[in-house]
Amino acid sequence: MLILNADDHEQARYVKTRLLRNAGFVVEEASNGADTLSMAAELRPGVVLLDVRLPDMSGIEVCRRIKMDPVMSAIRVIHISAAFITARDIALGIASGASRYIVVPYEPRELIAAIRHEST
Repeated sequence: MLILNADDHEQARYVKTRLLRNAGFVVEEASNGADTLSMAAELRPGVVLLDVRLPDMSGIEVCRRIKMDPVMSAIRVIHISAAFITARDIALGIASGASRYIVVPYEPRELIAAIRHEST
């Protein structure tokens, strides 16, 4: 299954991509919202692992746009964030159409299990 890993922090993106590739996933990367949207439309990944804070638009907005587009609406989105998270943040993420919200730090097995669950 193809995963689109969208994160503007190169090191965080690298760590997640390596973890997912080692678990057997095919992974493409994006570093901002605009690239995430265009790559999601073109590649139609099974899951977008989406950082909530991107430099050009919020991950919440990217998720909304994915879910509103008939071409991309079936793509599963998992929000991930290392920023200070409140219950309101998680609720906004889920309301935007994400199926999960993972908070950093996370257990690698947790991330892999979440992606495997979303791909079924």
